[in-house]
Amino acid sequence: MVSSYEKEIKEAGANKLELTKKIDFSMMKYLWMANPLSGARKDSIPKFLRNVELLKNFSDNELRILAKYLHNRKFAEGEVVFRAGEIGIGFYFIFSGTIELSHDDLDSEVNSEKFLVLEEFSYFGELALLQEGNQRTATALARNKCELVGIFKPDLDNLIVRHPIIAAKLIQSISIALADRLYFLTNEASKMYKRIKQLEAK
Repeated sequence: MVSSYEKEIKEAGANKLELTKKIDFSMMKYLWMANPLSGARKDSIPKFLRNVELLKNFSDNELRILAKYLHNRKFAEGEVVFRAGEIGIGFYFIFSGTIELSHDDLDSEVNSEKFLVLEEFSYFGELALLQEGNQRTATALARNKCELVGIFKPDLDNLIVRHPIIAAKLIQSISIALADRLYFLTNEASKMYKRIKQLEAK
């Protein structure tokens, strides 16, 4: 079985090695690149973060500080970010490319059940930051060449100690997004239940 990216990160942490190189911007460079009037690339990480819906309530300086706790990595087509059943440690934003989530084992001869395809500006893996020992319920696979920007649980723990307000805003934003998703799923389940009852009554 090919190792997943998260498994490699966990092993690095267990061996007291640097997880991966963090993103680092000076204040002036970050603000310059985030400025919509600057000549910086449209796909720069500061501009990307500014356009992520989950981070809309963050100021530019808060995003700059948050960026210091983020990691970015490019994935080749078919590379595994994490596997179902692994203990999750990372929360990811899709900077570019497409991530496919599936239920079944990728190494099985039976085709895996694809249930969600995520594209640029989407995010996934958020429960790993909120729930201790969270077990991944799906396998995340790079459908094509893609780049992710992520934060790992140890980084969030450091952010809580050094910048508690920013950490609280991040956790609050993730919690609200999860609550909205749960509300939507509950409504859909209720509609489906009513529809089934209607069909049974016929």
